Amino acid sequence: MGFLDKLFKKKLEGKTAEEWYGLAVGEIDPEKKIEYFDKVLALKPYFAGAWNLRGLEFVVLKQYEEAIASFDKALEIRPSYPEAKYNKEDAETELRKIGAAERPVGEEKKGTSETHGEQEEEIKVEGTES
Repeated sequence: MGFLDKLFKKKLEGKTAEEWYGLAVGEIDPEKKIEYFDKVLALKPYFAGAWNLRGLEFVVLKQYEEAIASFDKALEIRPSYPEAKYNKEDAETELRKIGAAERPVGEEKKGTSETHGEQEEEIKVEGTES
């Protein structure tokens, strides 16, 4: 086996990145999948697809901040990665929903009325300038 073969067939715990990836894709348990993707990424840290799939498993576990961090890493590596962009937006939406649900009812209404008032003010100002 030549130098380049050894370089590209680096192993972690006796498996190559490709083997860990195969295990991750075939696994059902999201926590195990993340563990396997972590091993893939230890061997190939610039594998944007693995970062994206890792993020999806965090979404399954409703760990949206971790998911977003994984999608960000995928986008850092490959900025025009459409699936990672979509998945990140989806995770951010879910995180906002959780934030809105956790806010006390009075706070939510207060924020809504203030925003509505600001919008009315903007409309009045725009209407008077014409």
